[in-house]
Amino acid sequence: MNKFNQNFFQVLYPFFPIWAWFCLKFLHFPAEKILVFMLLPSIFYIIWTMKVRFPTYLVFFSLFTVFHFWTIFYYDLLPSNTNWFNFFFSDYNVLALALFFVVENSNFEDDFIQRMNKFTLGIILVSLLVSIIQIKIPTFFFNNDSETNDWDSIYMEDQRNASIYSWVSMNSVGVTFPFILAIMISVYEIRSKAFPLIALSGIVVSFLTRARYVMISAIIAFSQLFIGKRIRATTKFYLIIGFIAGLALIIGAANVAGFDIQAVINERILEKDSDMGSAKARILSYEVFLKKFPEHPYIGVGPKTRDDVVDLLGGEAPIIHVGYLSYLYYYGILGASLLFICLILLLYDSWVVGKRYGFWGSFYGFTGFILANATFVYFNMSEMGIVMGLIYMRYYKLRYERLYELNSENPDEEEGQFPGKITTPIQIA
Repeated sequence: MNKFNQNFFQVLYPFFPIWAWFCLKFLHFPAEKILVFMLLPSIFYIIWTMKVRFPTYLVFFSLFTVFHFWTIFYYDLLPSNTNWFNFFFSDYNVLALALFFVVENSNFEDDFIQRMNKFTLGIILVSLLVSIIQIKIPTFFFNNDSETNDWDSIYMEDQRNASIYSWVSMNSVGVTFPFILAIMISVYEIRSKAFPLIALSGIVVSFLTRARYVMISAIIAFSQLFIGKRIRATTKFYLIIGFIAGLALIIGAANVAGFDIQAVINERILEKDSDMGSAKARILSYEVFLKKFPEHPYIGVGPKTRDDVVDLLGGEAPIIHVGYLSYLYYYGILGASLLFICLILLLYDSWVVGKRYGFWGSFYGFTGFILANATFVYFNMSEMGIVMGLIYMRYYKLRYERLYELNSENPDEEEGQFPGKITTPIQIA
């Protein structure tokens, strides 16, 4: 079954945006719903035959998922057009829980991760190419089905490029892409042939989304070059020069192609035309939260914004537009703290992996995700980038355990230590 799990994840990731497109386009069914049922045989097999591994973060996420459904039942928030069975298996918290459980109880081998590196690099390239094409043809590989993409008209009006990720969610490009970017930066060495492609794609795709949180998450992913990796000061200096030169070339190419970069900076980053509308919306969200949160501070109101809050928000955005405040409003201190503790544990666990084994990709991916939710609301833990981050963390832990067991059988008697301990990442030149 372990081999089956590896093959399953190998086919699924990092190609999930393509599978999502295929399922919606030809099967007319969301890929996430199919995925839950595909995971059930592995889950039952693991529970029945294995010593189950259930990390602390997964305990808290499980409790949060239970609390999530309890609030829906307690406040009678089940949509009228569905039933509990369909609603349960359509919930992305359930999908994330299933994915996390299978990942944590699978053993990922060297061959698997080497193929994953190559496939992910390919998706980085595809993301770049599709984003560039969408400059001239905004509807290219874009999910404009209003039934599965509620934000399609808004994104089209703002001319935001979602690359290949709109078939999963319009926010997927802002979570998954920076995450896989952080992973690839950690895996491939600076002097490798793949690194210029990774850097170019990271800059272009994030900028073309016209979303500040995506750009910030990409900057966080790149920051590991100057913080996490052990490289010389001269190399860091050349990197900075290289990034500046690369940006100059990108700006020049954009101008030739007729793409107005200055307009993006003015409208989306500086918000000159909207009179800082986005910033004012966040301030209003804080004010509304401070007014309404004390009414239900402990268990919240359930995962639906009530009409009185929508009215206070001006009716434009149906949610408190700050992730942590929104979830405190939905689930109260009791429920939201379960998710927040889960995120803290994941961030700490990814930091430990970086510190011990030299792989910092997951840490910077989680850092970007956590900071991004201070400006928008999207705690979808089943996102491909998050699951891939956990897969890499699991791999590095297992690899160290295998080396430790091997070396413990043949200790270095002269040094009195176990040779071969991982202190630097496995990087591809």
